[in-house]
Amino acid sequence: MKLYYTPIRDYVHTVEAVLNYTELRDRVEPIATKPFDVDTPLAAINPLGKVPTLVIESGEYLSGGPVIYEYLDSLHRRRRLFPAKGPQRFTTLRQAWMADGLFDTFVLLVIETWLPRDQQRPDYIRRCFGKVVAILDQMERDVAGYARLDIGQLRTVGALQFLRLKMKQVGEAGVDLDPRYDPFAGRPALAAWFKSMSRRKIFREPLIKME
Repeated sequence: MKLYYTPIRDYVHTVEAVLNYTELRDRVEPIATKPFDVDTPLAAINPLGKVPTLVIESGEYLSGGPVIYEYLDSLHRRRRLFPAKGPQRFTTLRQAWMADGLFDTFVLLVIETWLPRDQQRPDYIRRCFGKVVAILDQMERDVAGYARLDIGQLRTVGALQFLRLKMKQVGEAGVDLDPRYDPFAGRPALAAWFKSMSRRKIFREPLIKME
């Protein structure tokens, strides 16, 4: 299998953590690419031109984290990250795609802050950051219900790590944003859970080690 994605220094993507958990990393060839690069091979593989994209043994491509995570979860013999049925399945999926929303919304802020400050849209930035705060508040409420490791928790760790990694940069470049914003301030349950979870080996071993 070939995994097209964009490695980030000091960050382990959720797809990398899933591969570490499922012990499938030796079956995947990681290929670094940026979707905005003019010479990226993505367009010829995935018409959406997005990462991550996974090309499986049949030659078919799978696009988007949610699809790729579940596919990888079908290939291993450990306890599944996706509950098969019942209420817990849908709670887990809600938590996973809510974390996806946190990541995606923060990426929108990253892109907005590429613009000069006088070209940025303050109302848009406030709306996006309001969603970030609301999701963090929901995560604080959800922590008490976390049990065995699942895709919801893996995705939550990934989104929080990305937020912490990029907050200073985005806060300094964006209008009306605070680079010192702490996502764990006033959220003690989330802070304690994240501190414990992020120490796990699966979140500390990237597929490509960046120099």
